[in-house]
Amino acid sequence: MHPVSEDRSIFKIFTILYAVALTTIALLSIFSQIKIQQALNHQMNDSHVINFAGKLRTYSQTLSKLALLLESGRDIDDNRKEFINTLKQWQKSHEGLQAGSNFLNLPANDQDELKQMFEIIRNPHQEIWDAASKMITVLYSDSAFKPAHIRPYVQTILAYEKSYLLGMELIVFDYDRFSKERIRNLKEIEYIVLGLVLFTLMLEAGVIFYPLSTRIRKIIRGLVDAEERARKLTEQVQLANQEKLLRQETEQRIRSYSIINGQEKERKRIAAEIHDGIGQMLTSLRMKLEQIEDRSMRPDPEIAMVNTMMYSIINETKRICADLLPSVLEDFGLRAAIDELIKLCRQTAPGIDFQLEDTLAAAPLPKEVKTGVYRILQEALNNAIKHADADTIEIDIDGTANFLQLTIRDNGKGFHFDSQQLYSSEQAKKVNGIRNMKERAELLGGTLQINSQPGTGTIVQLAITF
Repeated sequence: MHPVSEDRSIFKIFTILYAVALTTIALLSIFSQIKIQQALNHQMNDSHVINFAGKLRTYSQTLSKLALLLESGRDIDDNRKEFINTLKQWQKSHEGLQAGSNFLNLPANDQDELKQMFEIIRNPHQEIWDAASKMITVLYSDSAFKPAHIRPYVQTILAYEKSYLLGMELIVFDYDRFSKERIRNLKEIEYIVLGLVLFTLMLEAGVIFYPLSTRIRKIIRGLVDAEERARKLTEQVQLANQEKLLRQETEQRIRSYSIINGQEKERKRIAAEIHDGIGQMLTSLRMKLEQIEDRSMRPDPEIAMVNTMMYSIINETKRICADLLPSVLEDFGLRAAIDELIKLCRQTAPGIDFQLEDTLAAAPLPKEVKTGVYRILQEALNNAIKHADADTIEIDIDGTANFLQLTIRDNGKGFHFDSQQLYSSEQAKKVNGIRNMKERAELLGGTLQINSQPGTGTIVQLAITF
């Protein structure tokens, strides 16, 4: 199978696995939200019901108090009206707790234990209701009112009040117990859902991301091997006879052009697959981790650790993609790519002062020129950061419609440079980057000059006419 087709098949499988894992997490999250909303609704209903159950006890006590006041003969008219109103509210609330009431916003009672408790206080409630109703009849009779006429009914109310209050207290206790039991059940469900989500994430990391990272390492290793093979091929060509030097240089230029183009295409393909595949997956997973962490009832150090590791993986993936192929070069041109490269260098080496002077013409440059100039600048800056021990690096780029000049100057420790060392087998590893820069410049029809001496810094100058 062709490597590209094989890579696409593998990434397609990983995408399907990731979609399944993400769907699982989404379904668990939706299920958890549904349970939370149901629990909140039950909690609101329970609080409302408990409030009304408490009011019933207050109404009962108020009825007893008003009955005693009426029996004493004080403020008959006012106490009679209040007695009637309290009795009606007491009766409506009592019936609403059992059968439900839209007006009072009370749900119907569906608990067998509460039905049994209401059945226990049914007789005290009925006796109090009958006695109070008869009192009202007497209070509104045409004959002259005498306290002795309602005294038996008052005694009945007082006699059954204690039983009614005790029963209502037990009912309030049961309502509170049921509410706490629902909360406990919700906590258990949330812990189970959290465990399933963590298990899914661990399974996803083991089945998807670890194999993906292994595959990426294999691809990058292949790219490094390809570069190493290209370097060895270049060395073999440079060791040819002097008689064939001109022909070999021409052949080398053709080979180098093909290799560089091939490398750029391979970089572009790998960077695109990493960005569109792994990059999107890692970003979505990190967002889901943050949602799970925010929704968790208490901080989980394992989730925080996984989230931190995921953030590091995302940054490393972005850095690899930027090194392989800067998307800003393709989308916005050389000027924007240079700005982005210098910004990245400032982050990598905050102790160095990078100064850019840009007088580049606004006219668009050929694709080969943009790519070649960017790679040469990238290599020069990397060398200066790693080896120069410089405090300041100056970048000066100037260009017209058919000419471009790039200068990179640092105040570092410098080095002894001899252009003859570029093709020496003993110095191959040390000057490999400089040789690649020079070859790129020659392929573009330009020249690359390096001026450096120990203690005087280094100047790299690129001039291209196109």
